[in-house]
Amino acid sequence: MGRRRLTLPELVANGRFDAGNHRHRRALDTSGPLSDPELEKKRQIVVSLRLDRVPSKFRAAEALQEFARAVNRR
Repeated sequence: MGRRRLTLPELVANGRFDAGNHRHRRALDTSGPLSDPELEKKRQIVVSLRLDRVPSKFRAAEALQEFARAVNRR
């Protein structure tokens, strides 16, 4: 029996997001819109950079870290 799938709203509500954690990144990629406009804007930037066919890996990693910092500050 596998672990329960994490959701991004749960992670945001708990104020924890680990950019290095695969389960947290999967929750970010599969999440619907967040209710917080600031976090939603950062989430959209991260997802668009991660899904880009020719991404700037540095920009994608930087945006992911910024999203994690914003969630963890809450």
